[in-house]
Amino acid sequence: MPTPNRSNVQVIQLHGMLVRSQVSTQLESWKKAFQAFLVQAQASGSEQAELVISLKGIEKVDTAGLAVLLQLSRQASQHGVDLVFQDPSSQLRALAQLCSLNKLLRFS
Repeated sequence: MPTPNRSNVQVIQLHGMLVRSQVSTQLESWKKAFQAFLVQAQASGSEQAELVISLKGIEKVDTAGLAVLLQLSRQASQHGVDLVFQDPSSQLRALAQLCSLNKLLRFS
């Protein structure tokens, strides 16, 4: 019996600020990185793809930025990709909890 391919994991690093004035730039950057990830995952033939978004480089976040993370999570889910947000700041965790989104966003 053949062994299934192991999970395909890739890390994408976000930088700067996730605030209202810059969310469109972050979304454009995400779209390019996510499309490249999907192509790579498909080419590798892995059964399960996991994408890790490193938030270590995020300096500031507001509710618009939180909405961006929620949108990223939805897009990944629609493509069958497990998405994990790594290294969120305490500010981001608190904001997600305040908005009752901490259960929808997977933080590590």
